[in-house]
Amino acid sequence: MSATTGPIGARLRSIRIIEGLPVAAATKINQGADVGVNASGQLAPVAGTTITPLGIAPRTYDNTGGAAGAILGSVDLIRERWVRGYLNDSAPNAVSTANLGTTVYHLDDQSVTTLATGHVATNGRVLEVTSASSDKGAYAWVEV
Repeated sequence: MSATTGPIGARLRSIRIIEGLPVAAATKINQGADVGVNASGQLAPVAGTTITPLGIAPRTYDNTGGAAGAILGSVDLIRERWVRGYLNDSAPNAVSTANLGTTVYHLDDQSVTTLATGHVATNGRVLEVTSASSDKGAYAWVEV
């Protein structure tokens, strides 16, 4: 990635629900439960220290008999959040769904990375990661 050399246009939008997250294997999430993502970026009920909290399950998701990602779920963020789309670093420091709810770091003035060393933290946490095939483009969406 490289820093901007001119105006880049608006990459701001508001979100209230994060959709299309793979539900963890052998997991049931009840409507209204606090949910987040595990280390693999899969949706699961908040428990212990291994789940990064994001919000509340808007519906029940029953994947008790399925593999990870067999069904997709959503998270209600409770309130609208403004996010900015940042270009994503390349592997191995690329931001992924496993980083949802966490802090990432500025690679430059339009790009983010998961590598803390030598970089300053962004103002907010990651709330969505989209690909080039998405109608939103290939960005790591970070709270502003």
